[in-house]
Amino acid sequence: MSRKANVEYTLRSLSNLMGEKRRRQPPPPPPQPPAGLGERSLIAAAESCSSLNSQASSSGGGGGGGDCAELERAARRQFQQDEPAAFVYVVAAFSALGGFLFGYDTGVVSGALLLLKKELRLDAAWQELLVSGTVGAAALAALLGGALNGWWGRRACILLASLIFTAGAVLLAAAPDKETLLGGRLVVGLGIGIASMTVPVYIAEVAPPHLRGRLVTINTLFITGGQFFASVVDGAFSYLPKGGWRYMLGLSAVPAVIQFVGFLFLPESPRWLIQKGQTQKARRILSRMRGNQTIDDEYDSIKNNIDEEEKEVGAAGPVIYRMLTYPPTRRQLIVGCSLQMFQQLAGINTVMYQNPWENPWENHFITGLLS
Repeated sequence: MSRKANVEYTLRSLSNLMGEKRRRQPPPPPPQPPAGLGERSLIAAAESCSSLNSQASSSGGGGGGGDCAELERAARRQFQQDEPAAFVYVVAAFSALGGFLFGYDTGVVSGALLLLKKELRLDAAWQELLVSGTVGAAALAALLGGALNGWWGRRACILLASLIFTAGAVLLAAAPDKETLLGGRLVVGLGIGIASMTVPVYIAEVAPPHLRGRLVTINTLFITGGQFFASVVDGAFSYLPKGGWRYMLGLSAVPAVIQFVGFLFLPESPRWLIQKGQTQKARRILSRMRGNQTIDDEYDSIKNNIDEEEKEVGAAGPVIYRMLTYPPTRRQLIVGCSLQMFQQLAGINTVMYQNPWENPWENHFITGLLS
């Protein structure tokens, strides 16, 4: 009896040791999300989670739930990247019309001046005023653009820029004298400044993180596209016997009206709404823009970034001071500003604005080629 009891005790001890060893083993790694697209990824993830949960419950381990949650998040990220909402592209296209107007109104003046200086007898000083007045007004409006974006919102600023573009185009097309023409160019410059500050910000804030760089680039593409289209319009109306410049300068009202009407039906930036405390409206707009994608992680990220920015306001001086005193940001600022400075100093504005070629087709061809 004594020997039998010892044997049974030894067997139970070995069994307990084996069970403890199995419990100490790490859970099996979660399987990778399948390469399928759309809902099949989520269905496969759910099936894999059920398998993991059953394995975890049978082995007594506690790691299955965390693996399952990680697998679901990975599959959902794959699903979100595969099926972005088409509405985001519509919003980006209507926004980028501001960039198109920027390019058109800065590029069209070179062809218009060939006709204006003959029809209105403009001397060199007036030609310089008509060209530089728009750029100067745009610079002033850009300085105010940041504050306007914070007060009124991105959508309201884009609607305002569209109205200004339309008013400037009508004023230019109907200008009876050079003074009115200068006033129209100044009005258009105000629209350019507001649009150049607002459109990239709006696109970046409504775009999903994995599409943000691609969609913001659309604005730059539309700027150069507007310059190219301006050279085509200049060539088309350059041989009218009288008043061809009115069509050149007035046609910018068409994309401005399209943008204004479109933005009557487009939403505000979710980030701006969260900053103003309109969280429920921001969630509804995010859901509409993301379609079948989950918005919880993105909403929380935006909210946390805004909270951190509000904590830092006034903590270490103005933003420009913090940018200049923080070495990585200072280097990036110097590189970016230097690139823009050298681009302007290369003489591209002389070619784009001052039309050194008297032959209309030479001027329009070379300007369009550069665009």
